[in-house]
Amino acid sequence: MPDYKKKHVNRLRGAPKPKRAKKTAENISQDIEMQPSPARAKRAKAEPAKNESPLKVVKGKKLERRRKTRITLSAAAVIIIAVTVLHLVLPVGIAENIGNLTALIGAGGYPVTLESSDTLNAVSRGGYYYVLSDTRLCAYSGGGKEIYSYMHGYENPVLKTSKTRALIFSQGGNEAAVYNLRSKKGTVKSDNEIITAGISDSGVYAVVTRSDKYASVVTVYDKRNKRIYEWSSATDTVNNVAVSPNGKKIAVSLFSAASGKFTSKISVLEFDSASPKYTDVIDGSLVYTLDGFHNSGFSALTENGYIFTEWSGFKKTEYKSDFSPAFLRSGSGGIAAVFNRESDRTDNRVVLFTKKGQVKSEFEFKGIISDIQVFGGHIYCISDTAVYLLSDSGGVLRKAECGFDAVRLAVLGSNTAAVITDNKIEIIKLEAEGE
Repeated sequence: MPDYKKKHVNRLRGAPKPKRAKKTAENISQDIEMQPSPARAKRAKAEPAKNESPLKVVKGKKLERRRKTRITLSAAAVIIIAVTVLHLVLPVGIAENIGNLTALIGAGGYPVTLESSDTLNAVSRGGYYYVLSDTRLCAYSGGGKEIYSYMHGYENPVLKTSKTRALIFSQGGNEAAVYNLRSKKGTVKSDNEIITAGISDSGVYAVVTRSDKYASVVTVYDKRNKRIYEWSSATDTVNNVAVSPNGKKIAVSLFSAASGKFTSKISVLEFDSASPKYTDVIDGSLVYTLDGFHNSGFSALTENGYIFTEWSGFKKTEYKSDFSPAFLRSGSGGIAAVFNRESDRTDNRVVLFTKKGQVKSEFEFKGIISDIQVFGGHIYCISDTAVYLLSDSGGVLRKAECGFDAVRLAVLGSNTAAVITDNKIEIIKLEAEGE
């Protein structure tokens, strides 16, 4: 055979590779299956198999719904917290406070004609004031708008107020009524004569009555006129009561007489016990009034001076006076007390106290004082035929003539006051001395 027809074999080339069979699914699973070691297999039998959840695919719309739900829940939580805080700050409730504010909206003007013949009291509460007459209880805004005018029908009416409500009762009668700036909130009646009453910023109020079994009984009502506490005094007569601004405590003054001598006590009570938390004995003196206007404590005007007692801790601050007590007025700038000589009402000692009962200043004032108010740290008073704005030392800063008929005063703002007579209200602007 010729050489060119012979098959040449490359001795350096490797042997042909065997053909691989195509892998099937079964072969693949067999390839990746691993046999555990004996120790691992033993552990696997001892440990229970864990449930594995399949991977979830969440669509975009579902994510958006979840995001909106979280935002809504967060907003609701913020609103609930805000409402809770407002209820704490506004103890009679948000709705009532809003109602009181909206009642002030509207035009008014001066002079205002009163449908009465005898003005008994007037109390200023910042943007508005109350006027109590022999026939009506009225409320006016600072601009002269009549907020309401109710006929009370009481023979001997007495007015007590707080920052939110007014309490009017018939001393010696058997009925008391509570008002806010919108409406009457309730009426309570007693089978026995009412001695006195008091009301707090929270709407809680206390009514003191006589009793067939006791010398006097104190009944406390919540802002919805539900009875929440009752306390009786077997031998001593309760002649004054003050309710703490948060409505959780009351202070009462009691007196007894023996051998022509008075002995008084001031006690503080909480509603979980009949035993006083605090008692202060005052020998040889009567307590004329208790006032709980300021949050820190309550004031007592006594026959011998003035006492301030803190609601918390019962720290007492006392001021002694040789003169007879005449007035005690609390306001935004502190507390004013007026003492004068029994034989000469024109000889006055005026004392200005801080909100915690500390003496800020005291001075003499000559002239018959008809009414006095504290506003912005200054003292306003009616004396004879004029309204005075006094400095801490008693100097006359401003003055305005008001005539002989003025009996009460409501301070409306810096250098401005409403002067109340028996049948009308006029607004006056106090001018600086020398203007």
